[in-house]
Parts: sequence; C-alpha cells; structure tokens
Amino acid sequence: MANKRDIKLDIIRIFSLLCVISVYFLLNSGFYEETVEGKKMLIMCIYRMFFIICVPMFITLTGYLKNQEQLSTKYFKKVSKVLIIYFICSVIYSIFTKFYLHQEMTIKTFIRNLLSYRGTRYSWYIEMYLGLFLLTPFLNLIFNNLKSQKDAKILLLVLFVMIGLCGIVNIYNFESTEWWKCPSSDNDYFQIIPKWWGSIYPIFYYFLGAYLRKYPLNISKGNNILLIILTVTLFGTFDYYRSYKSIYVWGIWNDYGSGFVMIITALVFNYLLHIKIKETNLLRNILKYISNACLGGYLISCMFDQIYYQKLNGLVPIVKDRFIYAPLIILISLFSSIALSLLISIIYNFFSKFMLYLNKKI
Repeated sequence: MANKRDIKLDIIRIFSLLCVISVYFLLNSGFYEETVEGKKMLIMCIYRMFFIICVPMFITLTGYLKNQEQLSTKYFKKVSKVLIIYFICSVIYSIFTKFYLHQEMTIKTFIRNLLSYRGTRYSWYIEMYLGLFLLTPFLNLIFNNLKSQKDAKILLLVLFVMIGLCGIVNIYNFESTEWWKCPSSDNDYFQIIPKWWGSIYPIFYYFLGAYLRKYPLNISKGNNILLIILTVTLFGTFDYYRSYKSIYVWGIWNDYGSGFVMIITALVFNYLLHIKIKETNLLRNILKYISNACLGGYLISCMFDQIYYQKLNGLVPIVKDRFIYAPLIILISLFSSIALSLLISIIYNFFSKFMLYLNKKI
C-alpha cells in the first residue's frame, strides 16, 4: 500500500510559491528604487525579510522529500518532468513576449533563451535545481552515513559557518565611527571570516530539509511562532538600518545565503511541519493539484507580474501608496499563475501519455 500523502508538505510548497510572488511584489512595485526611511519602508523591509525565505523553503522541501534517493538510472530519468514543464513555460512566455509585450522573438532567440535558462524571467531556479538534482544521491550518501544526530548538527553548523555566518559578521566597517550612523554611506566592510563558499547555500538548505525529516526541532508551537515573529522583526529592522536614507542596499545579510534567512527558514519550515489540519478528501485533492502546479506557477508567474504591475504602477504613481495593494495583487497573481500552471500540467500529462504510447508502438 502506498504511503499516505502528507498534505502539510503540499501546504509548504504552496506557501513557498506564495512567498515567491510576495517577494517579487517588491521588485515590480518599485520598492528597490525608493529611499529607505519612514514607517512604510520599515514595514516593507520586515515584510521582505519574511518572504525572502521563498527559494530556501523550496530547497529545504527538496531535502525533506528526496533524502532517500539513491544513485540509479531510474532516479536521473525523473528530471524529465522538470525539463518538460520548463520547456512548456518557455514556449508560453515567448508567445506572451512577442504578442503582448511586442518584443522581438525568433526561433533562434527562443532556443538561446531556453538553453541559457532565460526561457522565463524566473528560470534561473531551474538552472540551480538541475545541479542540486544531480548531486542529490551523493548528498544523501553523506547525510545518511552520519552516525548520530550530533554528527548531523555538526554538518549543519559547519555549513552555516561557511555560508551563512559571513552574512552576519562580514558586513561592518570597524574603521569608521561615522559608518555606524549611516551604514548605507559606504560598502567597504571588514572581513572577519572566509566568504568564498557563500554561493553554495542550496547545499545547506538541502541538508536542513534532510535533518528536519529525521530530527524535528523540539520547540513548542507557541515558542516557534514567537521566535518567528522576533527573528523576522529583528532581522528586518536590521535590514532597514543597513539601507537607511538610501535606496535599498543589497548584501550578503539579506540574500538567500544569509545566516538570518537560514534561521527564519528553519523556524517557518518546522512550524508548518507541525500544524494541525482537519483533513478531508476534498481538501487533500485540492492541495495535491495546487501543489503539483507550483513549479509551473513559479516559472510562469513573471507573465502575470508584467500584466498586473503595469496596471498598478500606472494607476498608483507613488510607490509607497502601492504597498497597500500588495495582498490583492499577490493573490490575483497567485491564482492566475496556478490556473495557467494547471493547464500546463494537462499539456504535460498529454505529452507524457503520447510518449508512452509511442514507446509501446516502437
């Protein structure tokens, strides 16, 4: 008998997609071109610090689900679904680019974009995921051969120090007292620890998911929520301080590989793993179909971003006045992306059955 599907994992995937679309609200609404000062910008910096866990949540879920995969031909064949969905999304987005945005789009351009993982605006995720997919059986050999929970903790700690800690300690200028009054005035920071390994953050999140599958955090739900609120508020306020009186400053303290983001991701993922839901067959089926549509929804959401934000920005010229419309625009974009992705799933299923039919004939 097949294992019962855990709808909490579907909820985590759907929540991760919501986070993606929420973060891109900032990009598309003009947030990053505004001077960071005042209550509204403080709130949006805190907002960003919470929703920037979007990609880390997806990767952590991958580690949670795939930590038992083994090296085999059958395993590597599983990547075909991801590639086909990416191809379908790229075709749809190319049509949108040509006929809605009225940009030049030839077959040569399409192929170049497809192979360089620019089939849609958010296709970089596929390029990252493919590498993680290829490494997965080998990462599992490492994790599953650790002798104890203590060893697993040490592995995560070592990766945290290599990747995330530099986003906490390598971000200050100790040689200038004036810098502390306005950190955005200078980006010459004093390096304390090595920072070379920061770009391998997917490895940390993969192992985090594998760890949480085997060793859930021993935190009560109340304390978990409290820790999420405190860390998001504290780190978001710090992010506001780093950009104060300047346009938003990007740095290793507010990116996916930041130690701040790692902490929030672990807390949110652990909380969602332990939420209690009254399950029904209808709810399970709804969440299953939406969850399965999340990858396509992520890739194709850029299309709806370009439609809806063009209208929002035209109707509301002042950037800070757009923030109040965030819930409305995000939900509309989310539903639109999932709806189109469900159609993409139908196309994929038809293609899969057709290929299976051809194989039988051959």
